[in-house]
Amino acid sequence: MPPLRFPALVLTPPAQTDNPLSPEQKTFNRLSQQIAKARQQMSDWESAMEATRKRVLKDLLPLRDQHLQLRIQLLVQLDTISLTQKLGKADNETLSQMIARLAENLMTESSDPQLQEIHDRHGGPDAEEQAMFAEMKASMEDFFNLNPEAAGDGKGSSENPKAWTEEETPQTQSQRESQRTRPKTARQKAQEARQAEQAGQIHQSLQGIYRRLVSAVHPDREADPVIRAQKTALMQRINQAYGENDLLQLLALQHELGLMDAQAVHKLGDAHLKKYNQALKEHLATLKGKMQALQQHLAGSLGIPLFAIHSPHGLSRDIQETIQATRQDISGLRQEMKRLAQPAYLKRWIKTGRRELASEDYIDDEFY
Repeated sequence: MPPLRFPALVLTPPAQTDNPLSPEQKTFNRLSQQIAKARQQMSDWESAMEATRKRVLKDLLPLRDQHLQLRIQLLVQLDTISLTQKLGKADNETLSQMIARLAENLMTESSDPQLQEIHDRHGGPDAEEQAMFAEMKASMEDFFNLNPEAAGDGKGSSENPKAWTEEETPQTQSQRESQRTRPKTARQKAQEARQAEQAGQIHQSLQGIYRRLVSAVHPDREADPVIRAQKTALMQRINQAYGENDLLQLLALQHELGLMDAQAVHKLGDAHLKKYNQALKEHLATLKGKMQALQQHLAGSLGIPLFAIHSPHGLSRDIQETIQATRQDISGLRQEMKRLAQPAYLKRWIKTGRRELASEDYIDDEFY
């Protein structure tokens, strides 16, 4: 048995015809092309995701870990300078503030115990202050009902901000229950009936094709072990296509097995094609939903917003740019650590830091 293929012959109209295509035939061709395009896009995204995963594991994560370790080394170097070198009072205070701030940032990324020691040594809050801050935070959470445990039934959780200002009354509860139990209108019932009828017709069409395929390739009827193995693999593909309501794959399988000629689809009547077109529309919607879920998963894994995911090619480019930027940061950190060993550069570095801290203090005083 030849390898399974999904030829385009069953998706395209006849090369020459005296009769123009009907609207349903045109719709079938258009939806077929859209599905083919969506499949290719899915394949491109899946390939890009796999390549990205390998690149992140192989290159980006080791570089980020190296960058983090270098920042810790820089912190230790600055701490050593503050303990061993004689600096003026203003320079000492500025250096301590910069060390405390760097240590605070690093503690969000690393559990290295020396970070807390350095942070506390350079003006970080002591245990009593930390306990006081935690108590104040807990009180504020309880006051605004942000604490899930204090909220109890969840009415005051942050997921329901409206509950901060409104308590549910028996009247509002009754209104909500009334909305849930409100009888459906005749129009709603008719629409649901049409949808159920369409679903039943689509299922019947797919089921008919599926049964013909199963009857033709069922592996239990094959005595030759080699052919049986081939038919078993083919049966798995048939089951997958049927399980995904993939009409085009089922039609392609029929053509592959010689159960229909290349133009059989285009000889069907409009009534039959209308059912097929509804199945294609639903399958196209499913493919688009899967693609969106794939992109959302990718954005979440990389820690970037969904709108930043443009294309598979753009994803590869962005990862390369991130890797290159991380390498440049590592190189810059190493050079900075060497220069900080020079007293003249250290003094200029502290002076620059003092200006930055003063600017931040001004902003805090002005707006907060």
